[in-house]
Amino acid sequence: MKGKHIFIIVIVLFGMLSACFQNPDFEMYEGEALNIGVIGEPPAIKEVQVKFNEISFDELNNRDLSPYDAIFITKEHLIEASESQYAELYKNSAIPIFFISARSHIPFTVEDEKYSDSWGWSSGTNHSVGILMSEDGETLNSWGFGLYNDEKTDAHIKDMYSGIFKTIDEL
Repeated sequence: MKGKHIFIIVIVLFGMLSACFQNPDFEMYEGEALNIGVIGEPPAIKEVQVKFNEISFDELNNRDLSPYDAIFITKEHLIEASESQYAELYKNSAIPIFFISARSHIPFTVEDEKYSDSWGWSSGTNHSVGILMSEDGETLNSWGFGLYNDEKTDAHIKDMYSGIFKTIDEL
């Protein structure tokens, strides 16, 4: 009898603990269609109404960006993105710019600072950041996006992108 009670208690405790470790149901972005320019490989996402168009730094520098709702710069291009000639472009952009896998916008907006691994994502920090100058041109607005439980999984990264899309839509 005593063994049967212990077995039931263990089963109940196991069920309670496993419920604590399940991934939550992440919310997808369900807003308007977005057109995003991306320097690098477009990310894998859940949303069908978000379209990516690959662009280069030359296009970023010399192109009218009005067709885009935002620009993403991926991890593989962050070193080049931190070159000083781009800092003013980012700070004066009429659309938000997001630096994927960077924990801060500083190496991209401060001319004497360069991106290195020390500015990259690590547990407990933002996974990606975005910036946009305020309409009055006085304040550089920035956003940080982390990963659920600081775990770098496909589901958590896709959820982060959904959060970025919601922020873009609100702008």
